[in-house]
This record gives sequence, C-alpha cells and structure tokens, in this order.
Amino acid sequence: MKRILLVLMACFPVIGLMAAEIESLTGDTIITLERKRIEVKDNGDRMKVRVYEVDEDGDSVDDELIFEGHYRDGQSYERRKHVKSIHIPVPTWDKDFNPHWAGFGMGFANFADGSLHVNDVDGVSLRSGNSLEYNLNVLEKAFPFSRYRWAVVIGAGMRWSRYRIDTNEYFKEIDGVTALRPAPEGVTLKASKLNITSLTIPLLLEWQPKKCLSEFFLSVGVVGVIKTCSSSKIIYNDASGKKHKEKMDSGINIRPVTMDLLFQAGWDWIGLYAKYSPIDLFENGKGPKVHPVSIGLQLHL
Repeated sequence: MKRILLVLMACFPVIGLMAAEIESLTGDTIITLERKRIEVKDNGDRMKVRVYEVDEDGDSVDDELIFEGHYRDGQSYERRKHVKSIHIPVPTWDKDFNPHWAGFGMGFANFADGSLHVNDVDGVSLRSGNSLEYNLNVLEKAFPFSRYRWAVVIGAGMRWSRYRIDTNEYFKEIDGVTALRPAPEGVTLKASKLNITSLTIPLLLEWQPKKCLSEFFLSVGVVGVIKTCSSSKIIYNDASGKKHKEKMDSGINIRPVTMDLLFQAGWDWIGLYAKYSPIDLFENGKGPKVHPVSIGLQLHL
C-alpha cells in the first residue's frame, strides 16, 4: 500500500490537500478524486495505474483515459493521453458587488479649524448657503474580499469647489502670502469667490448587507485630492451701474496635493456624504489655516 501511495503522490502532488473516496478490493484499489477515477492493480510483482475522467454521475468514461502506468522491477512505462489540471475552487465572494463612488453629487462647502469649528475660521467667513461643491465621479472598481460583503473601492473623479466670501474682501497673494484683501475704495462686491478644481482618487472600505435583505450601504476611507487649477474672482458694479467680473489672482498658494476623510451612507443609488480634510488648504505659512469640510447628496450610477 505504501508503494501505491508513493505512485499516486507522484502523479497528483496535491492529493494530500483534497478529499478522496478510496475503495479497496482484493489486489485492487480505486480512488475517486473530484472528477478523476484512479484504478490501481497490484499482483505482487507488477503494478498497473490507470486514471479516467469521470462524468457528473460518477460513471467512468472509458474513452477518456488520461493516464496509464506500469511498474515492475524498478522499471516503469507511462502514457498520458492528455493532461488536465485538477480544479481547486477558489472563493470569488460577490462578483455582483455594486460599489458606490461613480455618479454626480452636490454639497455645501465650508471651512473649519482643527477642532471642527466651522465658519469665521482664522479671519475667513463664508456664505454657507452659497458655498457649494460639485462632484463628478466617472470611474470605480470594487475588490470584494469577504463573504460578509466587504470590499475595497477605488476610482477617479473631478470636484469643483466654490467658496463665497461673506465680507467685502477677496483672496490675493502679496509677497508670497495669500490673505483676504479689502475691496478697492468705493466698491461694494456683489460676489467674492475662491474657486478650486481638483482631481479626486478614493481608497474606500465599503460594506453592504446581503442584497436579499437590503440595498443599504456604508462607506468610509480617504480621498486623494490633486489641485488642477484655482483662482480668486470678484463681481461688482461700477458707479454707472455696469457689471464687472474680474479674476484677481490664481494659484494663491493652495496645496497641490492633499487628502480628505470621507464617510458615506445611503440606499441603492442615493447617498449622503460628509467630508473633512485634516490638512490645511493653504501651504504652511502662506495663507489662512483653514480645513475644507462639506456635506452633501450623491446620486450613484
């Protein structure tokens, strides 16, 4: 029997990892291993090993002999009709996992300090109801890793942030430092905006219950933010009532790369999100110490 096992281990090195059904008859041994039927005949001085494909009903298919070996007095003869690998099923978890990143969203944007106190932070006051951000997320990919419906989600998108200043001031860089500057004498600003356009790249951990139970989802993670452009703009009327729009500055020392902490929750294709950046919007020592925050609604594709 030891000799038989050595032959089988040589033919099928993964046999020890899989369950097999073994039948022992006088001089013969039959092993059923997944869709393989292995017949071993040993009459004492000669051993014969044959391996057949097996159909789903467990009947051998005689014309599908895939291996035959004869062993006698240290000599061997082997013949393989064709070689097929033994299939070891690998869990695929949930191929139908539907991630929640791609889509269009809109939210209210503001500034906070390190303690999450919003508005009027480091001398910057915003019109909360008019400061908005828009999200257009176009790429997403989920990597499920648990039978309990957890997945890592990545993707890409664009964000447009529009911060409305609540005072008669505008952002401008002077001598390498960005700060709020007062409007020209005699001018009352109808609008003062800080505009930022960014590329966003998320790394999220998402959970969903089984689809038969609920369409609810939770998502949390970080979003890398790469600034593509930024500017400070004002709108005002002159003494004759003529409307003017002016771009006062661009660049203005906003960090080129930063990150946000993102939390999302929702149902099916609609969700709410909250976002906070632990990193200052402006470069160190080159602008007010403010952290972007926002809450909003996201419609998922």
